[in-house]
This record gives sequence, C-alpha cells and structure tokens, in this order.
Amino acid sequence: MEKPIVFMFSGQGSQYFQMGKELFDQNPRFRRWMLQLDRISSSITGQSVLEILYDPTKAKGDRFNQTKHTHPAIFMLEYALAKTLIESGIRPAYVLGSSLGEFAAAAVAGILDAEQALTAVLKQAEVFESTCVPGGMLAVLAEPAVYENSILKNETELVGVNYHSHFVISGGMVQIQAAERFLREQNIISQQLPVSFAFHSSLIDPAELDYKAFLFTQRQKQPTISFVSGVKGRVISEVDSDYFWNVVRQPICFFEALQAMEQESDYIYLDISPSGVLSNFAKRIIRSDSQSECYSILSSYGVQLEVIERLQCAGKEKNMLSKGRKKKKMTTFLFPGQGSQHKGMGEALFDEFAEITSKADDILGYSIKELCLEDPNKQLGSTDYTQPALYTVNTLSYLKRVKETGQKPDFVAGHSLGEYNALFAAGAFDFETGLRIVKKRGELMAKATGGGMAAVMGLREEQINAVLQQNGLTSIDIANYNSPSQIVLSGRKEEIVQAQPVFEAAGAVMYIILNVSGAFHSRYMEQAKQEFGHFLEQFSFGALSIPVISNVTARPYKQCDIKQNVMKQITSSVKWTETIRYLMGKGEMEFEEIGPKDVLKKLLNTIRRDATPLVIDEQEEQVNNADDAQTGVTSIEPVLQAENQPISTTRELTATSIGNQAFKRDYGLKYAYVVGAMYKGISSKELVVKVGKSGMLGFFGSGGVSLDDIEKAIQYIQRELKDNQPYGMNFLHHPDKPDLEEKTIDLYLKYGVTVIEASSFMSMTPSLVRYRAKGLSLGIDKTITIQNKVIAKVSRPEVAAAFLRPAPERIIEKLLHERKITAEEAECLRKIPMADDLCVEADSGGHTDQGSAYALMPAMIKLRDEMMKQHGYPKTIRVGAAGGIGTPEAAVAAFMLGADFIVTGSINQCTVEAGTSDAAKDLLQQANVQDMDYAPAGDMFEIGAKVQVLKKGLFFPSRANKLYDLYRQYNSLDEIDETTKKRIQEKYLKKSFEEVYKEIIAYKTPQELEKIERNPKNKMAAIFKWYFAFSNRLAISGSPEYKVDYQIHCGPALGAFNQWVQGTALENWKNRHVDEIGEFLMKETTELLKKRIVSFIG
Repeated sequence: MEKPIVFMFSGQGSQYFQMGKELFDQNPRFRRWMLQLDRISSSITGQSVLEILYDPTKAKGDRFNQTKHTHPAIFMLEYALAKTLIESGIRPAYVLGSSLGEFAAAAVAGILDAEQALTAVLKQAEVFESTCVPGGMLAVLAEPAVYENSILKNETELVGVNYHSHFVISGGMVQIQAAERFLREQNIISQQLPVSFAFHSSLIDPAELDYKAFLFTQRQKQPTISFVSGVKGRVISEVDSDYFWNVVRQPICFFEALQAMEQESDYIYLDISPSGVLSNFAKRIIRSDSQSECYSILSSYGVQLEVIERLQCAGKEKNMLSKGRKKKKMTTFLFPGQGSQHKGMGEALFDEFAEITSKADDILGYSIKELCLEDPNKQLGSTDYTQPALYTVNTLSYLKRVKETGQKPDFVAGHSLGEYNALFAAGAFDFETGLRIVKKRGELMAKATGGGMAAVMGLREEQINAVLQQNGLTSIDIANYNSPSQIVLSGRKEEIVQAQPVFEAAGAVMYIILNVSGAFHSRYMEQAKQEFGHFLEQFSFGALSIPVISNVTARPYKQCDIKQNVMKQITSSVKWTETIRYLMGKGEMEFEEIGPKDVLKKLLNTIRRDATPLVIDEQEEQVNNADDAQTGVTSIEPVLQAENQPISTTRELTATSIGNQAFKRDYGLKYAYVVGAMYKGISSKELVVKVGKSGMLGFFGSGGVSLDDIEKAIQYIQRELKDNQPYGMNFLHHPDKPDLEEKTIDLYLKYGVTVIEASSFMSMTPSLVRYRAKGLSLGIDKTITIQNKVIAKVSRPEVAAAFLRPAPERIIEKLLHERKITAEEAECLRKIPMADDLCVEADSGGHTDQGSAYALMPAMIKLRDEMMKQHGYPKTIRVGAAGGIGTPEAAVAAFMLGADFIVTGSINQCTVEAGTSDAAKDLLQQANVQDMDYAPAGDMFEIGAKVQVLKKGLFFPSRANKLYDLYRQYNSLDEIDETTKKRIQEKYLKKSFEEVYKEIIAYKTPQELEKIERNPKNKMAAIFKWYFAFSNRLAISGSPEYKVDYQIHCGPALGAFNQWVQGTALENWKNRHVDEIGEFLMKETTELLKKRIVSFIG
C-alpha cells in the first residue's frame, strides 16, 4: 500500500530573502501562483510582497523580520508550492501546519480559500503592528527540562517543543537577550528567530479583540483534506472562528501531532516550508522502527530535486518543478484556419492516408490531393475550396501526429475553420461528417459579397472601440481578437476602406486590407448562419473526449451547445487572445500547431508576451458547465417541485452563480452586483476601479462634478482598468441645463464610454437619445447591434415605461433634422428600447420617491414583460433592485422578488474609497436605521423632489425643509419677516443674501442670470439652493466648523449594515473597502439563500 503524503507548513522563523527565487524563475506554474497571490496582497496593502522578497539588493543572510512582509511572504510561498505540487500530481492525504503555517494548511485543505487565508495573514500582521510591543523568540537546542530554570521560566514563556532536545521560548526583547546570555553561559546552543513579536505568548494578547473581531466575519468550511491541527496535536474535522487566533496564541503542538500520526501509520512527510526545518524535526520525532520518510523541497541552498525523483520512483506522477528535466506538461493542439493554406501543403500525407483521401474525393467531387499539391485551376484561394482543403490537411496532420506519438492532447483549439479540426480531434464527429459540414460552410461563406476585412496592428481593443465609436464607424465589427495588438475588423467593403486613414491617424502601426470577398465573423453573415443552422439539423454530435476551447466564448464547449456554437461562430468574433489566456491559466502548457505551416506561432508568442494568464475560478467553471442548458436565466432558478415528486439535484448556488447570467456576461461581471453612482464624485474614480477589478460594475458619480473633472475621471478609470474590466458613468438629468447634458454626452462619446446609468429622468431627452443612437448599427439581415448600454434608474412605472419604449419619434425627427444622427441610427432607434436594463429604486439614500420594493418590483417586472411582448424585443430587459440593500436578508429578499441583479449605494459611502470626508464617514458609521430624514433635493428644489439624508447629529434636514416651506409660502425674499431672514443668513447661510447672490453671479451663465432676475421668486430659489450646494461641500470637505450643516445622502440600508457588522472589524469604516463589502455581501447572501431554500423544501 502506498504511504499517504503529509504536507507540512512552517511558520515564522523559517523565512529568508530570495526564498523560492530559483523556482519562481524556472517554473511557470509556481510563478503564476505567486503572482496571483501577490496581486491579492498588493490590492490590500498597496505594496508588492514579491518586490520586497526578491529585492536584488538583499542577500539570503540579511535579516528579514518585519511581520507585515514576512507573514504574507511565508504564506504565499507555501501555498504556491503546495498548489504546484498538487497540480503536478503529488497530492497530500494530510496537511499539518505549525503556527503561521496553519493558514497555508487550512487553505490547501479548503477550510479557507486562498484569498481569505492571505487576507487573514495580512490582517494579523496589521493588528500586531498596531497593538503589540516588539518581542522575540529563541530556539533552544536542549531538553525542555532546561526551561524549568528560574531565569527562563520567570522571564519568558515556553511556546513549543519541536522534539525531545529542541524547544522555543518567547518574550520581550530584553528578556530574550537575557535568556540567550544565560544559555551561552551554560554552554547551551540557542538561536534568535527572525521575528519582530513574541508570538504564542501573553505579549500579543492586546491583539486578541481586534483579530477575533475580524475572524468573526470569516466563514470556515469543512476540510476536504485531512487536517492535522498544530494547536490540538491531532486530526480535527472542523474549526471555529477563534481557531485561527489560537493558532498564533496557544503553544505549538507539532511534536504531539506527529507522535499521534506515527501511532496510526507510516507516511511520507513532505516539508513545504522555505527552509526544510519541519523535515528535520520530523526525522527526530518518528520512532526508530518507523517506515515513514521525511523530505523537504526547499532550503536556503536551493530546490531539492532529488525529492521529486524519489516520489516519482514511488509511483507518483512526474512533476513540473524543474525546467529542463522530465516533467508532465499539459499539451494543447492548435489548428490554423484560412490564411495558412499554400500550394504543396499535405505532401506525403495523402498517400500515407490513402483511404481518407479517397473518402474526401468522393464527398468533394474532385481530387483533394491535386487541389493541394498542384492547384491547376487556381482555386486554393477561394473560400469554398480553401476550407475543405485546410480541414483535410489539418486532419491528416493530426492523425499522423497521434500515430507517431500514441498520445492525444489535453486541450484542443482551432482558429476559425480550425475549430472543426479541434472538434474532430475531440470526437464530436468523424472525418466524413466534418468534411461535409465544412464544405457547406465554405460554400455559404463564399456566397457573401460586398464585405471586407482589415487587420489593425498596434492598437489595443479599447483603443479600437473608441476609434470606431468616435468616428461613427458603428457598422464595422471586430472579427478576430488575434493578439492584444492585432485585431481584425469586418464590415462593408467601402467602409473598411474608408476606415484606413482614420485608424492610421489614431496611431495604428499598420492597417492591412485583406483579400476577402465577405465580412466574415460579423453581423453581415447572419443569412449564412441561418442557412447553416438548417443544414446542421440533420447531424448529431458525439461526446467530447477532449476539452475544445470555443472561438465564441473562449471557454470549453458544452456538449449541448455544439450545434449552436458552430452556428454562432460564423457571425461572432474569434476570441483567440482570450482562448490562449484561458489555456495559459490552466498551468504549464505546451502548445503545438497542427497544420500546413506555423501561422499561429507568432500570435501565440505575442499573446504570451503581452497578456496575462486568465485564471478561472474552478468552482465557478464547474457550476457554469453544469448549467448547460441555461442562458439568460432571470434571478434564482426555481427549486420547488411538484408535491409528490422527488427533488432532483440542483445547481449549487455560489456567490458568482446567483443573479442573471446573461446580465453578467453582457457587462463582463463576476457577480450580479452593481455599485450605484453617488453625487459629487462620492462614488469616486478609485471606487469604480476597485469594484471593476473585482468583477463588479461601479458607476462614477458625475452629478455635480465639472466636465474637466469628469474627463479626468474617465481617463483615470480607463488607464487603470484592463482587459475589458467593467465600469460605467452616471448620467444625471438636468431639466434646467440641457446644454450640460449635451456636453456630458459629448464627453462620453469622445472617450468611448459604453455603459451609463441614467438617473433622475422623468422623460427622454435629446442628449440621452443621441447617446443611445451613436452605438447602433443595422445588419444586412436587419439585426441591430447596440454598442452603448443604458441602465435606467427608475422608481415610477411611467418613467420605466418611457425607457422600455423606443425613443420618442419627435426627438428622433429633431435629431435627424439637426443631422446629429444618421438615417440608419434613426431606423434602429425605432426598434429597440431606450434602456438595456432597469434598476428599480425603492426608498434609498439621495433622490427618492420613497417607494416600497415589495410593491415596485412585481409591478415593474410585469410592466417589463408586457412591453417586451408589445414591442417584440428579441432580448430580455433585465430588472435589478436598489434601495435598502445593506444586509444579506435584504439582498435575499431582492433576489426572491425576481431581481436579476442588485444595486447598493448608501453602504458604499462609508468606505475607504468613497469620495467624502473622514468626518462624514465617522457620522455615517454611527447611524442606525432610524437616523435618516427626507429633505428637498437641491438640484430639483422648485418641483419638490426629495432626497433622503442623515439626520443624526445634523441640522441640515430641518433647515432644508424650512427653506422649502418658505419658498412655497412666499414669492420673494422681501415678503419674509426680518427675524426669519436674519436667522437664515446668520445660522443657515453664514452670509448675507447679497454675498450669496454675488457668488451665484460669478458662476451662472448670462442666460441663467436673466431667468433668475426675471422673477423675484426665482432669485429666492437660487439663493436657497446655494445652501444645498454649500452643505454638500461642507460634508465632502469635512469642515469641522459647520459640521451640523453637512448634507449627507444616506438611506437606512447603511444603518442596517452597521448593525450587521457591529462587533466585527468592519464596524470601523477604515476597514471597509467597497469591493470586499460587495463580495462579502454576495457570499453571505448566498449562504442565507441556501438556508431559506432548505427551509422552503423541508
């Protein structure tokens, strides 16, 4: 029987500069894990651990003891090394951690996920450095009885016995130095450990409350690998939230744990630590007649390769730890598409595979060998001949490769036509069926005329999208994402030609018009796609034996989607860059091109150089694969079944699976979670970037922000977010400032902003319609492509109805007359809704109609269904919920009401990233659900619109309501009594009416001033509204002098959130980060939803 493998993880004291550097330089898999963990750490601390760990000016012998650096460095190395071994086939049956090493052990065992564990390690370092006095630890090479000496026992604490003649003490630096002197006098060897605190001793007790509060927010799972506790000295099946405090506070029981294991069996103990110290301890603990073996992988001398060789001899899979040695890599076969053909391709293959060649001749009606080798009629360049020829040569090349090696690949992918060879290799169909399908495909595509394609070199995807949009080239599609800097366009021939100088002026290194007759992989192939679909109905497809990465999705084919995918491929972009990134993310991957020549090799090298691996959450991928037949599902799938029927196994709910899947795909999201805009840039550019990098959609709060600052925010966001990470901009309705709306839209179109949140609209405006129009184009088959997405924030059914209808005809005609839109854009506008999605806003912070979610959501969903039916829209308009969502209970209620996604607002204002003052955040942190009130909205003062604001400790709500009452009661300032006017000027405005009006004159336009002067009531309103802008500025700046006048938009959701996190680290707003709150809320919502579902079904 094979001996079980035990992975052992050490803690503080085993670290040194440059640990693991050789492995990091040589092993891509280990490097990928280290980089992935470093990104997580950097996002939390703002500093790269790897830059410190691998600082070229630091030698291995330099002291490396600053906890905030050493803590994450040890965890990252141990977890990355463990994952590298596991992925190489060396899998543990047990994990055993010592002190800090228990976090890595817990992560490998699945008790915590990697990000949770690393965050916990970083948090521990932060808490220690802020609450604990410096201390030290001393390793003593003697029997523990030595500790009984009064000097050691009275001045230090015994924190661990590692074996019979090795123990560790902990204490203050003075005490540790005294102990070291005493031991030296006794001729006992000791060594100070490179630590900065007295771990496992009473000196770290000041950290207990803060760290336990943090741990309380973390959810632990049951281990999936047997977990040997270094605290309890035995295998345990579960841990509680206090366990990871005990890991660092209680004595280390490594000795007891190993003794207990040795009584049960023989093992292979594999030390995953940086220095191999636990392997040395284990050798001295195991009994003399034990058959157990002890090995270490790393030491300060380098990587111990002989350990791997011994495990291989013991029957383990070959690993990937040493570059240049025998190792099991994953292999992907890549099949090229059109463009790789050449006269002479195939050569001896046709004779070697004569039977297949004969079958090809019968199906095609001509000699495939003659076409490929001689091409007497110059047909090899024609699509209807090229595609069958390439498919045949690629197939024969593949069969020869398998015949010679006897091995098949781990993955297959093909570029465009090459995907049919990938499907053949995976067993979807036999050669003959594939050839018949390809022959038909080639014939249909060859019929396409009037189209053109061009390769653009030197511009990235976001730059190309911006050029297309800014220049009105919306009828051009992206056909191929060949590499980050090589993208192929497809469209009408004349427009492809006209676009050349535009792209060259925008900085394209090259713009090459391709010699094709059709607009392949674009909307213009829709008719061919439909015909092809009818043709495919006669075929069925076999089970895939090898994962095939789809051009359409850049993810593995799902069995039930083969037919749909090969259809869609004709009109969809070839996501080749993302395909390679996905495969790179699978680990150490060898790519081999199978075909007539190496046309994909250069693209592959470019992608590997310029793009990062796309690491996919394996659990999420499994969930999505299990959900084969579901696309565009709204909200939670039903789990209640007929009364007498057994409940079948349903898709597991995860934080990334709840909500509408199509919504997440359309916006590139990981979670069905949106952070709504907050006025005056409170939802800041930093906030938007933070959530975008975490797979959530955030909107910049552009309301009340100058155009210059909005432009700077867009530039910052676009610079920081890469690879289509999501973001959006708020578009606030200004009924009295249509010019501002127009200029804002000009800015969004200039920078290619493709997602906006339309808020405070009562009806459609020309600027909003123009934005919608500029992203529209009409295909030959009359399908409409929508570039610019609009999420409409609505709280009234009549406003929702306006967004659910096409744009008003009067506005379309006006824009046409003014030549602001084209006739094609106008035609498209008449056939689509004004919004892609609705956000139904119940009572919330800021502008509110004080609606109830329980009444609004069902009504809005019903309205959506009716309007879709009435107008015949082909794509579902999703409905999200906003207002009052600050706890898992509220989020569950929203999803159960039918929400496709949720939107939070108030809870994000009290985070580190929010663009308001610390003083305002201090007030918000203290709020409860009852501490809100309604006040007039400054931007819609005259019509009586309301905003919900913080009331506790503030005079703003009562003062604002007083001003509105005066406005309603009087027609001018002169009509107000002197006592009231004096109070307003002294207490509210802190200035005279005349001084306020001088400020108003300074920033209003002549047209606005003329309107104000026309009527004394208008002038009164302008002066009163100044107070609203003033109170906003006070809150954002944090002015201590006028704190009572802060205007802080907020809803009771924040009060509920504050109560939820009370007693945890999140109670303090300085620990609240907007992305972490979103992920935490979604994860807790999922867990609560599972419980609710269980309670429903019994």
